[in-house]
Amino acid sequence: MAWQKVRIDIPPGFDAKTRLSIGRDIIEFIQTTAIEKNKGYNPATGDLKKFPKYTKKYADKKGTSVDNVDLVLSSEMFNAMDVLSTKPDSLLIGFENGTNENAKAEGNQLGSYGREPNPKKARPFLGIREIDLNRILKKYGESQSADNTNP
Repeated sequence: MAWQKVRIDIPPGFDAKTRLSIGRDIIEFIQTTAIEKNKGYNPATGDLKKFPKYTKKYADKKGTSVDNVDLVLSSEMFNAMDVLSTKPDSLLIGFENGTNENAKAEGNQLGSYGREPNPKKARPFLGIREIDLNRILKKYGESQSADNTNP
């Protein structure tokens, strides 16, 4: 099982408490985007991407439509997403390595769900577009451009 995490570069100069707050805002953005907009971060393009639809069988089990993809059957996975560490110029966001929630995140990210990865079912969500990150950073008095890179 691969560790599900993303490193987000931020401009240097924020203290540890502010970096943690920025990280929590990024997590809230990721969760809101996935739950309310049925979209996640596409690491290949650096943009938001609509999630593939659910199968009819799974949608019926979840009590929703095939189009209402939000990655939340229960809230454990998203509740476990955390700011794993901060550095003066970056944040590490994701899941504790080796946990059930990390395994669930991997299944969603890769479309594997306990099987071989299936790109047609993959719903990557860990990451943030530069424009959205800059919007969050402005809240903290930072207007510099930021890069978003994955580990």
